Order: sequence, then structure tokens, then C-alpha cells
Amino acid sequence: MKNLVIKEPKTYGEYRYIEMIQKDAWGASDIDITPTHVCVATHLAGGCVYIAYLDSKPVGFVLGLVGIENGQIFLHSHQLGVIREAQNKSIGFLLKLKQREYAQNMGVDLIKWTFDPLQSKNAYFNFNKLGVVCGRYIVNLYGEIRDEMNRGLPTDRFYVEWYISSDRVKRRIECEKPPLFEKISWLPVVTYVTIRKGVKILEKYDIDVDEDFVLVEIPANFARIRNVSLDLAVNWRIKTREIFSEYFGRGYVAIDIVTNSRRDRFFYVLARINLNKLLKENWWEII
Repeated sequence: MKNLVIKEPKTYGEYRYIEMIQKDAWGASDIDITPTHVCVATHLAGGCVYIAYLDSKPVGFVLGLVGIENGQIFLHSHQLGVIREAQNKSIGFLLKLKQREYAQNMGVDLIKWTFDPLQSKNAYFNFNKLGVVCGRYIVNLYGEIRDEMNRGLPTDRFYVEWYISSDRVKRRIECEKPPLFEKISWLPVVTYVTIRKGVKILEKYDIDVDEDFVLVEIPANFARIRNVSLDLAVNWRIKTREIFSEYFGRGYVAIDIVTNSRRDRFFYVLARINLNKLLKENWWEII
């Protein structure tokens, strides 16, 4: 995009743009956004802060903190947001590539972040377009968040890992995609989903399947379910919490999300697989 520029903020006014973007992107109030002074401090401490400008208008940002776990330095990507009128234009993808470049220049090969596993759009972006993996599920991580996406729901999250120099990530950035659900529908699906009055309901599930690959269905549009019935949305949260917690606890890792040809069904692929093998080879070629 020739009219898109991504750069680090230099002035107080530029940092303030990040507040505006958060409010627009998520329908968040002042109390639930990252304030300017925290963005400044993050940048000052060596964190990753970039703003995207489309035709000179600030439309997106990415914010990352330097972290350390078990002696390994990584970048924790805390937030990425794009204003609503500029969404679905690959701006978020380009911001993540800029963040990847930033980390590589620091000599860091791992970026982590959290996201709501029931948001299929974000899941598709993170797994299919970027190539993350996930073996960690955190219950109600942020407590109550009062923006439009999270109000009234426990903030359970996947904590994903993005191995930015791996073959897997390189292939995904180059637009390689996993197969459609129809190609792997013979794999065991551990969720049983029905539709009532146009809304998907998770009726029952199986946490005792013992196969190397299993599929977990999630809603194609979780926001719509929440808007129709908060109780139904909470039901999805609580039931999938048990599913992911159980399988992750038994050594499974979320390695992808696949969709059907009509793009109205989405399934996580959970697998017991060696991480190094996963980062080098396509999992659908070794099933």
C-alpha cells in the first residue's frame, strides 16, 4: 500500500493518536484503554511502538513489551488495533510484519500475545496468516473489560507463540494456507454444535478422545451470539474453557484453525506433535 506509512511516534501528539485508535477500534472508554504515558514509557524502555498512517491519517498501532521467561528474552505484543473504517485492508498484517522486523533487529526470535480464542476472525489472522502456535490457556486473564467486545464475559485467553524466524512462519507470510475442513473432516471432532434460531449452540463435547489430532469447533461469529444472548456466549466460554484446558493439560497444542469452503464453520486443530517438527513441516502432510 503506497499510501500507508508505519513509523515510530516521536511527539506527544503522535502518542495520543494511540488512545484515539483504541477507542474507535474496540468501542472502549477512557478507563479501559492504555494511556499515553504508558505508551511513552514502553517505548522509552525499549518496547515496540508503531503507528500506521493511511493518507497521513493515523489508523492503526501496535504496542509490544520486552519480556523474559526461563532466561529467554521475547517480545510480548500487548495490543494491536485498527480503526473500524480502515479494517480488512491488511493494515494489521503489515503492523505485525513491522513488529517482526523490529524483534529480528533486536536478535529476538519469539513474540507472544494473548487473544480471545472464540473470536474466529482473530484466530484466522493469528494462525493462518501469521503461523502462531498455542499450548497455554489462561482463565479470566484480565478480569472485567468493559469495551464492546468483552463486556459481561470472562476474559479467557490463548497465549500464543510466534516463532518469527521459523519455516512455518515464513510460509504463512508468503500466503501458504492449511487445507479446508472438507479435506480433513475424517479427523475426530470433539464438539457437537447445533443451530437454534440462527444461533450456534455448543450442546456437548468430549474431553477423552486420545488421538494425535482432534478438531474443536468455535462460532463463526461470536459477537453475534453475544448480542443475541449473553448467557449463550458465556456457555460457549465455559465449555470451551474445559475443552482447551483439558487437552492442553494433556500435551496437545493448538496448531491451526481451518474453515470450510463456505467459511461458516471454524475448527481449531489440536495436536500432539513435536514443536521443532511443526515449525519445519506442514502438519497436514504428516497426519
